[in-house]
Amino acid sequence: MYKVRRADVNDAKALGEIHASSWKIAYKGIVPDSMLDNISADKRQKYFEKALSEGWEEDFLIFAGDKAVGLMCIGGCRDEDKDDTYGEIWGLYLLPEYWNKGIGSYFINWGLNELKNRGYKKVTLWVLEENLNARKFYEKMGFKHDGTVKELTLGKKLTELRYLIELCNRN
Repeated sequence: MYKVRRADVNDAKALGEIHASSWKIAYKGIVPDSMLDNISADKRQKYFEKALSEGWEEDFLIFAGDKAVGLMCIGGCRDEDKDDTYGEIWGLYLLPEYWNKGIGSYFINWGLNELKNRGYKKVTLWVLEENLNARKFYEKMGFKHDGTVKELTLGKKLTELRYLIELCNRN
C-alpha cells in the first residue's frame, strides 16, 4: 500500500530527485538533450525549497514503503479561461523505476479525490503533445483533450495539450 502526504521544505531533496530523474527519461527524444542535461536534482531541489518556503506551490509525495517515489502538484486551475470550479494537476512525476506498477494510477486518483473534496467540479492538466506515454496514461484515467493547445519553448518549440476530466461522476 502507498502513503501520500503533503510535502514541506524538508522534502525538497526528494522532490528534486524525483522531478529531475523523471524529466530525463520521460522527455528524452522530446526535449533536446542539451536542456535535459542541464536539469539536475540539486537545481530542482533549490526550486522546491523556494516554492515550498514561499507557499506558491502545493506538492504531495507518494511513498512505496519508506521511499518517496512520486510527486504531484495540485491547486486551482491557472488558466484564464477557467473559473474557480476548475482544479488543476500542475505536475505528476514518478521515479522511472516505479512506472507501470499502478502507483501513478493510485496517485492520480488520490489527487482527483483531494481536488473533489476541495469543491472542484472539473480538473485540467497540460501534457506535451509528443509525450505519448503520458497522454495514454491520462486518457486511461478518464481525461480527454479539450481541444486547447499552447506553444512553449523548451530548447525547441513544443505543443502542449490541455486535458480535462469531470469529477461529478467519480466516487
